[in-house]
Amino acid sequence: MTDIIQNDFSYLEQYNQYTANPDFWKEVLAQLNKDLGKEDVIKIAEEMLKGDNVAELVVLSLEKYLPEITPQLSEILYRIDIGEKHIESLKGMPVDIYYRCMAEMVLKRTIQKVITRKAYSGKKIE
Repeated sequence: MTDIIQNDFSYLEQYNQYTANPDFWKEVLAQLNKDLGKEDVIKIAEEMLKGDNVAELVVLSLEKYLPEITPQLSEILYRIDIGEKHIESLKGMPVDIYYRCMAEMVLKRTIQKVITRKAYSGKKIE
């Protein structure tokens, strides 16, 4: 997870078979909102769930939302399963870069959770 490079979504290439499907992104958003503890906190219009910029849209939404929940952030990051060592690697960064990288970590981990759950549930991965 510490392999996050700001504005580099190349890690998504390995998930191309999933990320091209708007239904996959709906599942990612549902998981993300569940982990954040509020329904529809991160919303992306359905027509925007296509193309190469979906990850960027999600990260931008997270980047705006995460500073609002700073007091609960450690609990939420624990729920999402982002370890303290990953967050420690962001210490000392300017605030805007800090939340941007954190948002990218959250998205990456959420995508991994959705794919892993599908792989072990016996459901067809689309």
